[in-house]
Amino acid sequence: MSLKQVKTRIKGAPLSTGDLDKKPNWVLLKEAAESIYRSGKVYFTRKELISEVKKRDPARSEESLEFEIDLVTVNSSSKDKYRDPEKLFLYRIERGKYTLYNPEEHGELEKYVGTQRLITTRKKLVEEVVKTLEEMGFDVTPSRSNKPLEPDMIAEKGDDERSIGIWIIDPSSPLSTQYRYLAYIIGSCILNKNYSEYIILVPGELYRRIQQEVIDVLNKFNAKLAIIKEERRYTIQI
Repeated sequence: MSLKQVKTRIKGAPLSTGDLDKKPNWVLLKEAAESIYRSGKVYFTRKELISEVKKRDPARSEESLEFEIDLVTVNSSSKDKYRDPEKLFLYRIERGKYTLYNPEEHGELEKYVGTQRLITTRKKLVEEVVKTLEEMGFDVTPSRSNKPLEPDMIAEKGDDERSIGIWIIDPSSPLSTQYRYLAYIIGSCILNKNYSEYIILVPGELYRRIQQEVIDVLNKFNAKLAIIKEERRYTIQI
C-alpha cells in the first residue's frame, strides 16, 4: 500500500482516475473469453485467448497476458492467483486448454481458494491500512461498537482533533455483496455526524461502476473514495 497515496487522500486531494480508463489485463481476458465462448467455441487455448485480446488492444504485452491467465484461472496453481470472485473466470481443462468457469459444473469457488484464504486476504488488507495510518501519526482502532452506522475502523489525531471513519469494502466478496455494503456505507456517511470525514476503500471494479453523481454527493458529506487495486498484492490507487 502506498503511504503517499493514502496521505494524499486524507489531505483531501481530488480523486484522479489515472489509468482507470485503460482496461486491466483481466478485463480484456474476460471479454475475450466470453466472446470466444459466445461464438460457439466452448474450449479454447491460451494462444486463442491472447489473439482475441490483441484484436482489442494490439499494444498489450503478450508476456503480461500469459502471466495474467494463470491469475484468473480458478484451478491454477499460481500462488498469485486472484482472490476476487469477479476476476476468477477461467477453468483449465488440461495443459493449455481452457473454458469459462462454471461453479455448477466445476465446483464452488471455496473449493479452489478456500474460505480461510478469503478471511486472510481481508485481514492482510486491514493490517496494511492500519500500518499506513499509524505511520502518518494517527491512532487507529477497530470499531467495537454494535451500533448501526459505525465504520470499520476509526483514525484519530489528538493534535488536530480529527476523527476519520474508515470503511473497507472487501475485494474478495462477490460484486453484488460489494454493492449492498456500499449502499449501507453511503447511508451511514450521510446520517452519522460523529466523524469529521470518511474514507471509503473500494475495489477498482466497483469504483468503475459508481456514477459521478454518487461521488459528488459523498464529497458534500466529506466522504472520499480510495481505490483498492489488486495485482499481486493490494494497493490503494487515487
